[in-house]
Amino acid sequence: MSDIAPEVADELGIDIAIETTDDAQAIQAIQRHPEVEVVVTRGGLADLARQVPGVAVVEIAMSLNELLSQLSTLTQRGFKRIGMVSRANLFSGAVGDFQILGAQVRIQPEVSESAIQAGVQQLVLEGFEAIIGCRTAYHTARSLGIEAVVLESGRVPIWSALREALRILEAKKLEKLQSAQLTAIIDNIDEAVIAITPTHNVSFYNRHAKRIFSASPSSAPDFSRALDVVNSRDKEQVTTINGNSVVARSIPLEFDNSVHGKVLTLQEVARIQASESKIRLTFLQKGHVARYHFSDLVGSSKSMQQLIARARVYARHDSNLLIHGETGTGKEVFAQSIHNDSRRKNAPFVSVNIASIAPSLLESELFGYVDGAFTGARKGGKPGLFELAHGGTLFLDEIGELAPEMQSRFLRVLQEREIMRIGDDKIIPVNVRIISATNRDLFAQTVSGSFRQDLYYRLHVVSLKIPPLRTRAQDIPLIFAHYLQRFSAQSGQAHRLTPAAERLITSCSWPGNIRQLRNLAEVVAYSETDIIDAHDIAEAMDDQVQAVADDGFLIIPDKGTLKRLESEIIRNLMGKMPTNAVCSRLGISRATLWRKLQSLGANE
Repeated sequence: MSDIAPEVADELGIDIAIETTDDAQAIQAIQRHPEVEVVVTRGGLADLARQVPGVAVVEIAMSLNELLSQLSTLTQRGFKRIGMVSRANLFSGAVGDFQILGAQVRIQPEVSESAIQAGVQQLVLEGFEAIIGCRTAYHTARSLGIEAVVLESGRVPIWSALREALRILEAKKLEKLQSAQLTAIIDNIDEAVIAITPTHNVSFYNRHAKRIFSASPSSAPDFSRALDVVNSRDKEQVTTINGNSVVARSIPLEFDNSVHGKVLTLQEVARIQASESKIRLTFLQKGHVARYHFSDLVGSSKSMQQLIARARVYARHDSNLLIHGETGTGKEVFAQSIHNDSRRKNAPFVSVNIASIAPSLLESELFGYVDGAFTGARKGGKPGLFELAHGGTLFLDEIGELAPEMQSRFLRVLQEREIMRIGDDKIIPVNVRIISATNRDLFAQTVSGSFRQDLYYRLHVVSLKIPPLRTRAQDIPLIFAHYLQRFSAQSGQAHRLTPAAERLITSCSWPGNIRQLRNLAEVVAYSETDIIDAHDIAEAMDDQVQAVADDGFLIIPDKGTLKRLESEIIRNLMGKMPTNAVCSRLGISRATLWRKLQSLGANE
């Protein structure tokens, strides 16, 4: 066998180590090859090899052809009583007396070398004339002076055994690869994982579990606290382990329709919060970001300097803020500047114009919804603006347009700092600073009953009132020059105002405030002359150089398309009265007004 095996191994392209040994030295012979994973042998050596940990054993089968050939040879030579003695695993369970080829054949399996020797001696005493068996049976029979033949395993059984050894090696390799992959996955997830047997022993844990359950990096993990969690009735709970707050989940390990222990997973609360912050930062990078700072505010008047100083103070606190100001005074610029000067500056700044969203859609936009909440709902649901603004600032422009049916739910969110998505039953806590803005007299609306008084006081913890341009005329040239320089830089041409032009823009009432002034600067920047005089300003303003009319007339341009006239009428009315009053004045529905605001851009 030791001569045949290397030849077969060469044909198969594998390396083998050959050891010829007896039962007493078998285990030591295997242990001389610690790198070996599979042992190919037969008989009693196979039973001994199975005692070596981590080694798979492949038995070389007995060749029936060779056995019959040996029996035929002996019977032809005249032997009528033949004994077959060896380990039981060579005979595949056969035992007893048989008539084969005209001879009495006794198959006698034994359990050890000494038993084989005794078995051969007994057969000789009973008159058996020849012995077929293993090496021990062969030598014992020859020592007693009778014919003996070694029970051989030829080329075919050895080839089959080595092929099976190769298959086992491939399976072990695949098992090691899968084990390494599983270990890498479990060690690199953000959860601690512990496997616990039915007898409450820890059979497996990953590196996160070791870190959480170890009092120090150098100490061994103490999993007694894990057993307390597993024994709890709660499948999920928040607990503390070695000073770390964790969310623990106990999962039964089931297979073959029975429970074989449990798997405990733990997530550190700090890691959950960090992941949440990362997700919200992703939303921030998608556009929920404040672009303006206090340095972007232009104005040297005393009123503006005092306002900016007060806004900087408010930026250091989280109190809800209400900003009053006419259309175009820069309410959102102030809101963004306050956000960027606060401790929330690295968190989202989410802005929403209440008047620009249809009342039927406002609830889903603010609070979000789950999958299937209503017809047309986005698959997988959608987070609301409150969720997107978590940790940061939610800016609510034109808060006075909030429908009465929404005001009560909005009040509850401000009180509890919790929201519930439409179609869901789960409460989501939110940490948001609310900055609201309006060009209405909200207090007057509370008196008339169109705005809840309790909501008003929730929103109006602190307030800022931005003065219109007409009350701070000295800022007008500065603001105009700021925008003119910006737009002129885009065309690569520098422009300068004459004193007459400055006096003209200073004398205007600017009902559209900074937005109107900015638009004028953009038009003037198109001029091909470097020096901008009063007539250039007048032409750019389309002859709107008039004082504010308080007699009920609207100031609109005397040139332009019908669409532009409609835009100016809507903008002027929106700056003077609530949305419902505008709808009544124009004889249109709120939905129609909303569509016109969207198409005309009058809400900008």
